Amino acid sequence: MAEPLGDNPRAIVRREVLRFAIPGVIGMVLLALASLAVSVAVAREQSVTDARTTAEILARTVVEPRIDEGLQTGKPARMAELDAAFSASISGSDVKSIRLWNEDGVVIYSNDPRLIGETFPLPAAIAGGPVQGMADTGRPENRYLDPESSWVQVSLPLTGGDGSRYLFEISKLQDSLQQEARSVWIAFAPILAGSMVLLGALLVVLGIRMARRISAELRTREELLERAVDASEVERRRIAADLHDGTVQHLAGLSFALAGMAARAQAAGDEDTAEVLSDAAATSRTSVRELRTLLVDIYPPNLEGSGLAPAIADLLAGLDGIDVASDLAELPDLDPRVRAALYRVARELIANVAKHADASHVDVRLTQVGSTVILSVTDDGRGFDPDVHRDGHLGLR
Repeated sequence: MAEPLGDNPRAIVRREVLRFAIPGVIGMVLLALASLAVSVAVAREQSVTDARTTAEILARTVVEPRIDEGLQTGKPARMAELDAAFSASISGSDVKSIRLWNEDGVVIYSNDPRLIGETFPLPAAIAGGPVQGMADTGRPENRYLDPESSWVQVSLPLTGGDGSRYLFEISKLQDSLQQEARSVWIAFAPILAGSMVLLGALLVVLGIRMARRISAELRTREELLERAVDASEVERRRIAADLHDGTVQHLAGLSFALAGMAARAQAAGDEDTAEVLSDAAATSRTSVRELRTLLVDIYPPNLEGSGLAPAIADLLAGLDGIDVASDLAELPDLDPRVRAALYRVARELIANVAKHADASHVDVRLTQVGSTVILSVTDDGRGFDPDVHRDGHLGLR
């Protein structure tokens, strides 16, 4: 197959640029997703931190000043005072549940009266430091929390004036997490967008530079190939001219001289000498024919004038004893270099059929599909193993 020399560079450049740009785009998408995940994690951590800060403020300003016997015994006045203080403190916030436990696990105060007086296993925080995390709505003490929502729960140990221990616990609605994550995302968005724009601009610049470099290298390679083909054409023409004007003429003259000498020896009755000279003359003529065939091989006929299809048909006409089928399309618009290369390929393949294939039938087809020229030579000969390289067969290497 052969393709026009100018069709591939753009496709190669486009493929290389895409190969360079696609990983960059994927990297930017992954960077955006990673930044979103980070913003959600930061928002979650910030939400937990805010809940603990809120719990500590409420404990110090509302609960501790009011821990007394009235609170322990559940006096209505103290309870009403706590209700008013908590209502003023958490109004409009995401804190929806407040509980105060004594060291026996009894809820002595809650903004949900249904829990007051109930006993539950105490969280571990009463014996240690603060505990914060996501609330388990499956626990009995959390049964009034909306299970469809997410909650951050903070537990703080407190000590009364008489040394008695208490546990203060708040539950903060976590549904604002997405809003907080959005706020963090918005805060990071300008930095992220700027970074992605800079990265995209860098990728574009690098892609353009790479495309230009590839284009320049392809042009240089094509120019070198054209020069090599031109130089090879000139050299073949020179060798053909030297052989035709020198060696072929000398051998032709030698064959005539030997033939004349053989005739004179025959006339003189020297049969042995005449036979030797006749054989030498015949050998010289054979050498001349072989050299002229070689001249055609080295420098093919004028394909622009006769055309590629007729030239291949002439090659097929030289096959003796082999049934030939051919379908040779006229391709007048072929590049001269492509035409010459196809002719040489066809000549070599047909010569192999004649010399080595031991074939009785050969089928040669020359077609063009789009920008691709297809030359097919098929025979019914014995073929060869392409994995086996034989000495002296340069065409199989």
